[in-house]
Amino acid sequence: MKKFQLIISILFLSLYLFSQGDDAHYSFFVAGHTYGNPMSPQYGLYPPFVNKISFINDYDGIEFGCLTGDVVVSSTSDYWDSAQVDIDKFEMPVYIAAGNHDIGPEFIQRYGDYYYSFLLNNDLFITLTPSLDNWNISGDQKDFLFETLDSLAPGVNNIFIFLHELIWWSPDSLFQNVIINYAPYYPGSTNFWNEIEPVLNALPNQVVLFAGDLGCTSVVTPFMYYKYDNITLIASGMGGGGEDNFIIIDVYSDTIDYNLIAINGDDINALGELTDFSLDEDILLQNKQYLSVFPNPFQDVFYVKSKFPGDYFLQILNTSGDLILSDKIRGVEMKMIPAQELPKGLYILKFWNDKGIVTRKIEKM
Repeated sequence: MKKFQLIISILFLSLYLFSQGDDAHYSFFVAGHTYGNPMSPQYGLYPPFVNKISFINDYDGIEFGCLTGDVVVSSTSDYWDSAQVDIDKFEMPVYIAAGNHDIGPEFIQRYGDYYYSFLLNNDLFITLTPSLDNWNISGDQKDFLFETLDSLAPGVNNIFIFLHELIWWSPDSLFQNVIINYAPYYPGSTNFWNEIEPVLNALPNQVVLFAGDLGCTSVVTPFMYYKYDNITLIASGMGGGGEDNFIIIDVYSDTIDYNLIAINGDDINALGELTDFSLDEDILLQNKQYLSVFPNPFQDVFYVKSKFPGDYFLQILNTSGDLILSDKIRGVEMKMIPAQELPKGLYILKFWNDKGIVTRKIEKM
């Protein structure tokens, strides 16, 4: 009898654990460009999005939301008052990553700092405002970001970063087919790839960046998704009409699911899966096949062999993201990289050109 009861208990425990595994540990939403279309601005949040607030409130396990910039068309008391009326309809905390339309004394008076962090369910959340320095994370904001990562990243699972601008974008990069809301707003370069990304890439955590500067008109890309190494880049927005959207993120113990929510009409799944709209990785895969780094581990020197026609730039970074060496590799050649002066340890190699990015890890013995 006791053996039978033990078997039954095990079966019930297994069913319980299985059912728990099917449930999201927790969820949150991200919505970009929530004032809507700049050609027909209105007070309050974008009406089709407001119509989905009850759906968000009823979503099981949702803990909070983040509006990823351009919440208002102009940062005045009237616009913020009307936006706050709609924000107050959410039955959960709502954070704001200020966009270029949002920054100003009115924002600071109402919401405080432009950049901050918080912890939830053993994950780290960071809100940034690149508009403070022309799409760059610099000065005190960069210090804040790096200090936050140094102190909190070792103790968390995932890191989620909210901002407005697609600071990874440029018109001649892998992301060139992504049409941002206002291309002339692009400053010509940012410090994302040479200062911020190497630090994020060196982390053992999964790092997800959410930007909200898409979708404001029908000719703008409504959303994008791109994942490589430990980094996922996501952008979305609304105001363009047919493909207006926001994203609900379900965080499990070992996976993260992204739900692309259509806000026009009754079918919330009308836009398909967000991950279906990943950038074409064929060139990156080809680059990986044609780039060889050896030996690994190495002692004094290592070699980079390229069979891909075209020049590459190479950076060597330590695991803290500090730049150790930069060089240029011409296509279809093998190059020796002297590294006698490097201390023993793990290093990150980053290769890029106008076609894409490839990262490798290499160890010095």
